[in-house]
Amino acid sequence: MKSTVGSYKVTGLHNGATYFFTVVTIPETGPAQKTPQIMVTLPQRTGPQPRQLGLLINDNDPDSVILGEYYRRRRNIPLENIVHLNISKVIQLSRAEFQPLKVQVDSMLSETVQALAIAWTMPSRVECNSITSALALGFMEGPCNTGTCAWATSSPYYASNSTQPFSDLRMRPAMMLAALNIEQAKQLVDRGIASDGTQPRGSAYIMNTSDGIRSLRARVFPSGNLGTNLSSYVDVQIKNADWIAETTDALFYFQGLLAVSNIDKNTYPPGAVADHLTSYGGMLTDSYQMSALQFIAGGTTGTFGTVSEPCAYAEKFPNPTIMISRYTKGETLIEAYWKSVLQTFQGVFVGEPLANPWKQIVSFH
Repeated sequence: MKSTVGSYKVTGLHNGATYFFTVVTIPETGPAQKTPQIMVTLPQRTGPQPRQLGLLINDNDPDSVILGEYYRRRRNIPLENIVHLNISKVIQLSRAEFQPLKVQVDSMLSETVQALAIAWTMPSRVECNSITSALALGFMEGPCNTGTCAWATSSPYYASNSTQPFSDLRMRPAMMLAALNIEQAKQLVDRGIASDGTQPRGSAYIMNTSDGIRSLRARVFPSGNLGTNLSSYVDVQIKNADWIAETTDALFYFQGLLAVSNIDKNTYPPGAVADHLTSYGGMLTDSYQMSALQFIAGGTTGTFGTVSEPCAYAEKFPNPTIMISRYTKGETLIEAYWKSVLQTFQGVFVGEPLANPWKQIVSFH
């Protein structure tokens, strides 16, 4: 008696759920036979899913409306998770202008929404706070009143294991879908989606540049975390140079210059992140230093910058060890980036929030 053995892929399963399967064998002759029931429990998925992401759109900004709808369709964001706002398309909001916006956003989102995507480039700050931090943790007025080199309340999300930050910590980490123009913003969205589950292998370049102060992260980076000690996917290197060029493997690019040359001379894998430790990289459209958006223009999927003078505190910038470790273990971009910064009040997070290159793809054969 002969039978044909086949392999069937089961899709559409939900992470964290338990399923029961019965396998039926159909021989070429004779009656069909079935196995005892098989129980399969899928692992819990880390972090926000599209149904848990709120999307903010500024109806006074035509590009925001276009980008918001594009992102909603591409990531299947539920309509009930969209908050339409009417705010001025300005570089900066005052605390008085921001407070009713914050109240409106919080009141319109359900308890199940865990994080926020912001579909505009301006405004990017609320006085000395970034808009991503102000929306997540509330406006922190202390440093704006006394001096921005000071510290504010540390982020409770820093290095945490929470996968549901609003449920656990009553905060919604936020990330801007920001770019120099609408086409670059759409390309940013596309790169984030293209990155999902690709399991890329490449390098992390932590630059020790000619600017000793801005190269702080390279100087304090633990030598024990070099090579593939943090992740089997990433070769972590301290690079004694001002820039890299003609690379195709830069998954992480942590810079230490006021302005970075040759960003567009590299080809970045989908999901790659890059940022530079300088004072005003988060002033996205009006900085006399290089805007962090130049990294997005060059092809990365995430970046970060501060919107007011932070002084040279590494704690106000992404920690490469935490970022690399968390991201390559399957956390989304918004989770890994936010969890890598202790003092977030000045830092604006930019990128495609749900980008997940090291996502665990679950299937049953």
